[in-house]
Amino acid sequence: MFLTEANVLQYLVRRGFARYDTVTDGSFAVRNLSRRNRNYRVCTGAREFLVKQAGEWHQSGRATIEREAALCRRAHTDAAFEPLRRLLPATHSYDPRNSILIFDFLAGASVAGPEHGTMIGTAMVEFHRAMSVAALAEQFPADPPGVLLLHRWPDRAAGSDGHRELLKLVRRHEAFAAALDGLRAKWRATALVHNDWKAENCLMRDDGFYVVDWEMAGWGDPLWDAATFVQSLWNRWVRDPDECSLEEIRPGLQAFFAAYAADAGEVIAFAGARMLQSACEALQLSAHMEGDAVRLAQASLNILTRPEWAREQLLGR
Repeated sequence: MFLTEANVLQYLVRRGFARYDTVTDGSFAVRNLSRRNRNYRVCTGAREFLVKQAGEWHQSGRATIEREAALCRRAHTDAAFEPLRRLLPATHSYDPRNSILIFDFLAGASVAGPEHGTMIGTAMVEFHRAMSVAALAEQFPADPPGVLLLHRWPDRAAGSDGHRELLKLVRRHEAFAAALDGLRAKWRATALVHNDWKAENCLMRDDGFYVVDWEMAGWGDPLWDAATFVQSLWNRWVRDPDECSLEEIRPGLQAFFAAYAADAGEVIAFAGARMLQSACEALQLSAHMEGDAVRLAQASLNILTRPEWAREQLLGR
């Protein structure tokens, strides 16, 4: 079955997570939060759940939910995955037939200030260090990010006309090829990584700090997680500099780098590639390359070809 706002209550009742009388007493509410997957925030009175289902009913679409479910199961049953359990919201159920996961819904504060940068940088470096056990390497996929080969993608790999225009732009600028090839040569798979550790997936709460959406997790380079977080904050300025200035995001970024203690230059370079990935994602259904995608692609080129400028802009030094 495919979940909708109309049938999610019926599904939860069958699974024992809700009752029909929550509708009549006015305590039931559902909100559609779908993006790549079908996501529903469901209030059943005293409890709130995030109900998550694969967005596409094909092998690759379902595989990401299966991967996240397997990670959640290991986090709660395998002592080696204790560092992951500390970052996850409570997981209640996995329905493999319908590719559905049920979590506690966690509403959290937005990530912005230096205290958040310190908390995330500390949590990230501790997680990567704990999950760098070589015995785990063969248990997870370990492919470099696809965007590092974007300049070599054939036109048929494009998901839309807008995406095809981006591919042509990347091929036209030789600097992209040189930079992406260089980053792919530096990429080192040494730990279990989230692969999408952006600010939007970090939830700050009074009872702790959580990271959600682990469906892309795999064996990879920890710097890619750091770069993803950095790029997600920088995106706010790139997308709308009038709404969010560099001065607003810089303290949080400085605090993150101080806590994560990685080579800032390498992280920023990977962040430039991650920004190109964001441009790709923005164009999956677009007929033309425009708006955010243009700004993201330009920013990516600037970061990859002017690293010292990028560091000064990002960190003020």
